[in-house]
Amino acid sequence: MKKIYKYIFPCFLFFLLSSCVTTGFNDFYKPWYEENYFPEESYLKDQEIPEIIQTSDLDSKFREVSSNWYWCIGYSGFNGAELDNSEITQALTNLCNEKKAKIAIWSKEYTDTRNGVYSVPQTNYHSYTNSSGYLSSYTTTTYSTHSYSVQRYDFSSYLFVSIPDEYKIIYIPGFSTCDLTEHDREIYKQNTGCLINIVYKNTTAYYANLFHGDIITNINGTKILSANDFSEFRKNAEFGDKWKITIVRNGIEKIIELTYTLY
Repeated sequence: MKKIYKYIFPCFLFFLLSSCVTTGFNDFYKPWYEENYFPEESYLKDQEIPEIIQTSDLDSKFREVSSNWYWCIGYSGFNGAELDNSEITQALTNLCNEKKAKIAIWSKEYTDTRNGVYSVPQTNYHSYTNSSGYLSSYTTTTYSTHSYSVQRYDFSSYLFVSIPDEYKIIYIPGFSTCDLTEHDREIYKQNTGCLINIVYKNTTAYYANLFHGDIITNINGTKILSANDFSEFRKNAEFGDKWKITIVRNGIEKIIELTYTLY
């Protein structure tokens, strides 16, 4: 019992404060799609080494990686004690190998410092000669007090697989869209329209200078009130069509003209 008391309390304290950063990325991973949802060629190959990227701006890095023709397949986030970058890199490399992701981006943000004290029991053994002349023993317990101070961080990571060439046409003329959320409406001061969230590099949309955050409101005289409106308009489009797109950028309407092609 002496050895158990000596080690179990510090170990329990470390577990409580650390949240196991080395395994946290795996334990708290949330897939966005079913396993092997994307084409086989999208995933990490045997013997291929995933790329692990640290960033201080996760949202911007997410868009940058996506714009280089990658799909995000899942997210991991948790709070734990700080570890060095090499341990985090190894943990994410292991996760990428397991999920067959080619790229992982991650960031950490300081949240708080936890201070406190804990006591470790120490068993003391005593012996004496009793009145009958026999050797007897007894034990007493004392406690040693220790203090701790642990900095904690929010850790976040996204995993990506590549978009094969034959699937890039899905995003013609070179961007992906989504509906405006309530948060978006507050930021952009715009209630209706279709938000451009990713502009893929070296595409028609890229060279037409469309950007993340542009809100499409009209194409060739057709009102675009939502992402579904845009999808319906694109269903009827043909390669080579000329598009005259009305967007709202920073609260100001702007006209973008482009040809309906990918490159």
